[in-house]
Amino acid sequence: MTSPVGLAWPQRAALILGVLLVAWGVADLVRSEPRLAVLHLVTGVVTGVAAVRTRVARLVGSLMGVVYLVVFAFGVSEPGGAMDAGAVGNAAHLLIGFASVGVAESCAWCEQRARRAARPH
Repeated sequence: MTSPVGLAWPQRAALILGVLLVAWGVADLVRSEPRLAVLHLVTGVVTGVAAVRTRVARLVGSLMGVVYLVVFAFGVSEPGGAMDAGAVGNAAHLLIGFASVGVAESCAWCEQRARRAARPH
């Protein structure tokens, strides 16, 4: 098992994002919001586990970015609907969507940098 210290910074960001999503999912369970709880718990675990490798974190970051931006769109377009998390929750979904895309882009940058460093000069 790789320690968090040995991870590249985008991987650590993915791990932190995963932990935050799991905590949010637990809070959703306490507040009796099962749909959002499942979304946050599952995506949190997947994002946290994906942090082990930059390539996997890049793929999961891209997918989670799409998922959370779509959830944001449904949340704001259907007030009171299944994916509406209120103003603060919807804003958090938007931020998580952009953060996930940022993790994906940062992982791609780290992979390119590692390939350039591995090339013989």
